[in-house]
Amino acid sequence: MMSMIKWIFFTIFIFSAFASDKIKITNDSVIINERLMKALNIGAGKEEKQYINMALNAFRNKNKKLMDLMMIGDEKNITGLHLASHRGFKEIVKLLLNAFKEEEQDKLIEYVMKEDINKVTALHLACQKGKEEIVKLLVNTFSEEEKDKLIDYVMKEDEHKMTALHVATKKGKEEIVKLLLNTFSENENDKLFEYVMKEDENKMTALHVATKKENEKIVKLLLNVFEKETKKSIEFLMHGSDKNITALHMAAHSGNQVIANLLLNAFHGEQKDKLIEYVMKPEKNNVTALHLASRGGHEEIVKLLLKTFGEEEKDKLIEYVMQQDSMKDTALHYGSARGCEKIVKLLLNVFGEDKNEKLIEYVMKENKDKNTCLHMATYIGHEEIVISLLNVFEKEDNKKLIEFLMKENESRYTAPYIASKYGYTNIAKLLFQK
Repeated sequence: MMSMIKWIFFTIFIFSAFASDKIKITNDSVIINERLMKALNIGAGKEEKQYINMALNAFRNKNKKLMDLMMIGDEKNITGLHLASHRGFKEIVKLLLNAFKEEEQDKLIEYVMKEDINKVTALHLACQKGKEEIVKLLVNTFSEEEKDKLIDYVMKEDEHKMTALHVATKKGKEEIVKLLLNTFSENENDKLFEYVMKEDENKMTALHVATKKENEKIVKLLLNVFEKETKKSIEFLMHGSDKNITALHMAAHSGNQVIANLLLNAFHGEQKDKLIEYVMKPEKNNVTALHLASRGGHEEIVKLLLKTFGEEEKDKLIEYVMQQDSMKDTALHYGSARGCEKIVKLLLNVFGEDKNEKLIEYVMKENKDKNTCLHMATYIGHEEIVISLLNVFEKEDNKKLIEFLMKENESRYTAPYIASKYGYTNIAKLLFQK
């Protein structure tokens, strides 16, 4: 509060000093009146002094006018507006904006749009601090005739290619996100789509950011932008980051069921093929959303992903659960290693009532370390998962079962050996009995 008062005082001092005729400028030096010196003394914080120093430097040039003074940034091209927006000083922002006369509107717009050396605008900073009122002030600076410039302003990217929308989303500022989206009128939908689909340096859109932060409200706001634009909506959802990670991957990783539902429900009935493609989409390391949900032990997400496939897509579903990542792990490996009995059963039940060759092939899959899911379950001593895996084999599959039990990993350990080594007596009995 005290710092805020100081800001108001020294800003008033500067403007009142200009308004009076007490500042005498000569070719050789600047005589600064007593009031401005008081303003300098009041400025106790780094930012206040920095702003005063900018003012003093400007005074040294006898041809500088007030608006020219305000345009001056420090060595990082930071202006007083940047500082006031960063600190969240709404009244100071008002003073700075109101210093421009009506006939100086072009200069005012130039001032508001100024970037520092990192291409950061006052709007970025206000969004970063979650200062909704300052965002309103900055956006409302633009008249209806300057709408194109306003669109350019909100679409500005910093050195990391982040827009104000990225920043506000990252900070979880729902009302600011609404403000930014509402900047675009109905006849500017193409620009709005372009804005929402903008990528940062990691190719992440605001949807990625909102999903990563698990902000369900902002995810909904962003998806609603494309409500009537089927083609654009699919493109938006399908978009992967530099590692080909989609928002669905992120929701599966965090286990956020609400966001996962929002993403999946964004596809309409006639887009079923695209929905299946979306769910099956692997990231850079061939990891699917199913791998991530299984690895995290997120049973409800696993259910959601599996339910995406209808009876007519049974072959696709089996292909999906059998997918191996770059380490050759399946979702079953992850579920077994995690000790998630319910996830293991969900994955096994995909193959239906009839025990078939595909199911046995699935259970016997090895990862890069030559571990099967049986190795994984045995390592953690999970008896129930071991039983579920063994029950896959019928009497007529006895040869395959023996092959399964005798499989050695990279350390040349079989599952029975692991059970014996780590003292899992019940599991050892089960395996040796077979």
